[in-house]
Amino acid sequence: MDTAVASELLAGIAARDYALIESCFAPDVELRALTPHQLREEHGVAATVERYREWLGSLHEFSVIDCDAVAIADRIRVRYHFHGRDPEKGWQENEHTAYAEVIGGVIIGLNLSCAGFRPAERSA
Repeated sequence: MDTAVASELLAGIAARDYALIESCFAPDVELRALTPHQLREEHGVAATVERYREWLGSLHEFSVIDCDAVAIADRIRVRYHFHGRDPEKGWQENEHTAYAEVIGGVIIGLNLSCAGFRPAERSA
């Protein structure tokens, strides 16, 4: 399975380029995200991109520590470990692991699990 769209999504996340993130998803994408506090479900590209803005947008000195996109049968595992400084909570670290369903070069479904924002030391 071609992982190109997942690699583009990772590049968009690393740059917090929401237009690039948007281009990776089908207009009617379904996002299911299990966070430590709740299951979030978003329908459509606008809601999905807005969820990424909420997760990443407020962090200062944001960086992706490690990431990969790996084909797993007919899905693509997308994993990214990131770090940033929340203006209220200080340094935070998190990881998302997701499984993407891709048709026609865009993601039509993304099932994501979130480790939760965890207090962290300042990155090197």
